[in-house]
Amino acid sequence: MFKRSWIVAAVVTGLAGAVAWACGPMFPNQLLDHRGDTLKAVPQNSFAFEATHLLVATDKLAVEEPSLYDDGGQHKDDAAQAKSLGISIAQLGRVDTLRALDDGDAAYAQGSDLPEDLRAYTAGGVDYAKGQEDKASLRFEQVLALPPAQATLRGVWAAYMLGRIHAANAASASNDATAFSRERAAAAKAFQLTRTRAVEGALDSQGLAVSSFGEEARLYLYGHGTQCSWNDLYGVADANNSEDGDATHTQGANAACGDGVPAADLKRAITLYAAQAGHGSNVGVQSLVAIADYAMRHPQRMAELIDNPVSQRLLVAYALARMGGSSEETPAGSAPKPDQPLLALVQAIEQRGMDKLEGADRLAALAYQTGRYELAAKLVDKSSGPLAEWVRAKLALQKGDLAAASASYAAAAKAFPKAGDAQAAIEPSNANLITGEQGVLALARGEYVEAMGHLYDAAVAVGGDGNVYDWDLETTSYGYGNDAMYIAERVLTVDELKSFVDARAPATPLTSKSPSSDDAYRYRSPIADSLRWVLARRLMRSGRYGDALPYFPADNDWRFGTYGDDGKLQVQSFRTPALSYAKALHDSEHAWTDIGKAQALYAAAVIAREHGMQILGYEQGPDYTDSEGSYQGGSGQTPQSLQQAYVTEGERQRYAASEAKPNYRFHYRYIAADQANRAADLLPPRSQAFAAVLCQATGWMMEGPPDYEDHYQGYGEPAPSEPSERLRRVKAYYQRYVKQGAYVEWAGGFGTGCEVPDFDRARALKRSEQVAAIKHAVRHGWPLELGAVLVLMGGLVAWIARRRRRKTPA
Repeated sequence: MFKRSWIVAAVVTGLAGAVAWACGPMFPNQLLDHRGDTLKAVPQNSFAFEATHLLVATDKLAVEEPSLYDDGGQHKDDAAQAKSLGISIAQLGRVDTLRALDDGDAAYAQGSDLPEDLRAYTAGGVDYAKGQEDKASLRFEQVLALPPAQATLRGVWAAYMLGRIHAANAASASNDATAFSRERAAAAKAFQLTRTRAVEGALDSQGLAVSSFGEEARLYLYGHGTQCSWNDLYGVADANNSEDGDATHTQGANAACGDGVPAADLKRAITLYAAQAGHGSNVGVQSLVAIADYAMRHPQRMAELIDNPVSQRLLVAYALARMGGSSEETPAGSAPKPDQPLLALVQAIEQRGMDKLEGADRLAALAYQTGRYELAAKLVDKSSGPLAEWVRAKLALQKGDLAAASASYAAAAKAFPKAGDAQAAIEPSNANLITGEQGVLALARGEYVEAMGHLYDAAVAVGGDGNVYDWDLETTSYGYGNDAMYIAERVLTVDELKSFVDARAPATPLTSKSPSSDDAYRYRSPIADSLRWVLARRLMRSGRYGDALPYFPADNDWRFGTYGDDGKLQVQSFRTPALSYAKALHDSEHAWTDIGKAQALYAAAVIAREHGMQILGYEQGPDYTDSEGSYQGGSGQTPQSLQQAYVTEGERQRYAASEAKPNYRFHYRYIAADQANRAADLLPPRSQAFAAVLCQATGWMMEGPPDYEDHYQGYGEPAPSEPSERLRRVKAYYQRYVKQGAYVEWAGGFGTGCEVPDFDRARALKRSEQVAAIKHAVRHGWPLELGAVLVLMGGLVAWIARRRRRKTPA
């Protein structure tokens, strides 16, 4: 129906929209953000899925269409070119030589060394290129006159080209009814022969058989003597016609063309395009888009098409996938009204009779979308399968019956189609969405572990974490990992999560080598291993260090590495710093001396500062390990978002109980600073180590975390009335040093030019202080000390004398 450039334009436009939506974790894909909208959303498949399932292919004809970045074979070498044409390299050279001739007869005469069908077809191609269609037709008919076994190389090609020639003749004779009818019939016959020859086994390396469906369909899109184009039928987006600047649909470039197409021809074209789409053709899908768009804007056309099963399903599929919101402004607090064409479609199908429905489950979804809940309920009773049960669940939610909705979701999940099912009622991404919605509903019912199970299953099935746009055009799912990680980190208890991980998330083996920096963005850590890492950090924050260690990624696990500015993979350590951190804290409690405790506590502080993201960080707020701390916000939930509907009080309580302590961005830096400050409590105030640990703690606060309230004023947020906790600590640590510590040469750069604490010097200082104290006591307190000795000696003498008197006989 349209040039391939239209395909490219459509794909590029859609891709640009997706990129704008998914630019970074600040705009993640999360079902839990707006739970009411998630649970009330209309069940629908994509139009592409529905279009490819209108007429499922019963043969093995292959589609060959250029991808977005296909160069059309311009850079293929001879071997690849010959393979794509189904001939040898030697034959390719001969064909190229013959095609350079000026006459088809000469090409035929010089091509006697080629197979007869290739020889005749090449001669016809020369004539066709020279504009001699009549001579070319004779050559193509010559190929088709050969026994099929002798025309395997070019039988399909000849039939296809013959159809193209007759189609062009029909277009030229569109004002002559007799000639037009004759040429159109001849073209249709040739295109049908194209498919017959391909099914019988003739070479079709260019996908001409599938393309012939579309070529034949175009024969039936003539209105008022003109062949309608894609642009004639599809509404044109025109921002200039809208007062607010938004793009609006207007009539096609030549709307009268579509109006002149007989209804029977339009139905036939739809059937052929549906067959083309059923073979996986994007051209067929886009052609159906144009026809459906045109019909939905013309009520009379809509009514004429719904008596055809394929056409009826096409219009319902288009209405569900491409329409829905009202063009009128909706008053605040009111439900949006569906577009009038949707209501008209439902009414027209309903008036035709409930016994003549095609795809009752799809129509039920459309009835639900238009607010016809009673009709939707009747329709789901007439159908079965996952889509019908999905609609039934939505209807139960509309009534507030969460238990019935849960049962319908479970029934929908049980009815999921098997992989490769040609008659699947829902597309794979919707199967995962249903599982995800089950999780949202379970969470709303306070079934926290069950909710985790559903959302984890959805996350594993899709693979994405919700933050990263997948540039692989074959799988554009964003993923549900964020929702699963939120429940794992903020809703489940530590023991609930541990039991879940032990049962459902075994560690995956590291079997492949690390990717190059160019391909690194394609790789993500497995959901199971990411979940284990979340558990490990929760256990560490709970002080269960021994339990945590096995759940960390191995130190050499490149899947959890990062890529530096130089493009090289930087493998991170996990278990080693976690073990060292646990040992340092243990030593800080069991060392024999205060300075030994201080040294161990400071060692723990350094590890928390340098490796806190890996061993203590929150996956989502406030640390956002999922984005390596690059963004403050995005994934997960907030106290504000938990005020929405479908959130239980139990969830809010669990969320509050699992809050970071302290609840600041990069909270482990505050932990590190606290540990350094506590180490200072155990050190001699006049020691270099005392000044150094406070200096380090000050520096950790000075260098971050970069809270938004510190740096992002002027963007609609008022300046804070009080200094942030981070800046308050900077001041407190420095003032403590000034008040208690001794002068050090580097005090002028306190927090920036710190020395490493010298704990041995602190021990020496401690010993010297103790000796000095003894000497001071001896020098200034000898009378008292002597008196005390005399008193003790006198007491001892008296005690001995008394003992002797008791032992002497009377």
